[in-house]
Amino acid sequence: MVLGGVAGQRFTDYHVIISDQSDIPVASSPVIQALQRIIEAGDSQVTLHHRPPVWGIAEQREYLLDNARSPYVLFLDDDVYMEPWVVGQLLDVIQTQNCGFVGAFPSGLSYREDWRPKQQAIEFWTGKVQPEDLWPEGPGWERWNLHRAANLFHVSQKLTKNTHHLYKVAWVACCVLYDREKLSRVGGFSFWNRLPRYHSGEEVLVQNLLMRLWGGCGMLPSGTYSSELDSTVLNDRGSVDGHALDLLPEMIERYCARNPSLVRSQDFLG
Repeated sequence: MVLGGVAGQRFTDYHVIISDQSDIPVASSPVIQALQRIIEAGDSQVTLHHRPPVWGIAEQREYLLDNARSPYVLFLDDDVYMEPWVVGQLLDVIQTQNCGFVGAFPSGLSYREDWRPKQQAIEFWTGKVQPEDLWPEGPGWERWNLHRAANLFHVSQKLTKNTHHLYKVAWVACCVLYDREKLSRVGGFSFWNRLPRYHSGEEVLVQNLLMRLWGGCGMLPSGTYSSELDSTVLNDRGSVDGHALDLLPEMIERYCARNPSLVRSQDFLG
């Protein structure tokens, strides 16, 4: 599904890096092989690594980042379909705004008839994307509700057709384009070895740091859709052992404290 969306992009000349942690390597699949040939026939490159899922999702992201060489890196979950214009539009936004990241959050269309007006509050950027200091459960944190069910899809239906808008986020998951240099300047995902095997919030953490320094945003319409598969990052109990946001205060102090008032106590995190 994800490679079909990648192969259909109007934007070309990219490098697809796949870090496959399946029990059976996907390189043996005729479908994957066919999509790889399609991508490579369009003057792009595919590199496929098979490696065991030993350390968790943050280490997986750091491994991918270490193998990237382009100025911009798109972290794309393997259950997301992109419309053909998405990558080109994301690239245009991040270059124009000079921000740390821009996301295209996927909607789950099984919720297409499930309208949730109370979760659809949205704050548009009316000028250039600016740095923001957000704290868990503080002002602005409720923005994450927009990324539930099909809320983003429903909001996009109210916009003028063929127009694009940027909006304020608490974080974005699943399809996020980063400025690689900026991401590296806040340490990337190198904190992975401080987290338990099963964890969450690794992108929430790095995006919070990037927002403080350069800002970040979401793109609407997103042009992305989720297959709505169950998560594969949970342990046998169906839960995670720890959350990366526990590291937020010290990471702010290390990478992006412009003055002491930016570093608040751990107690604020609740």
